[in-house]
Amino acid sequence: YAYPIHERDIATLALSMGFQSVHCSSDVSPMVRMVTRGHTACAAAYLTPSISSYLDGFMAGFEDLEGSGVRLSFMKSDGGLTPANAFGGHQAILSGPAGGGIGYAKTS
Repeated sequence: YAYPIHERDIATLALSMGFQSVHCSSDVSPMVRMVTRGHTACAAAYLTPSISSYLDGFMAGFEDLEGSGVRLSFMKSDGGLTPANAFGGHQAILSGPAGGGIGYAKTS
């Protein structure tokens, strides 16, 4: 994560080769632990295209709210909120129903 230029160079190459979903671990999870960053980047690359597709359809139902000052946020795995345009697959992995199931399993 200290030298993200290497990852960004590879991401640029992958995009130029036709890959649709490319996520740099230094962007998705900027922390020291390489394995954790790798897992997070893999989850983001795998889940974000599906999440984005779902969100596009979901957000279409709220087009009349644009400009009204109403904010639509999604709950991330860490319990924080994020705007829909910044929500990625790696943030959804333990949110919503999955987060409830994990929370129940951890507390029972």
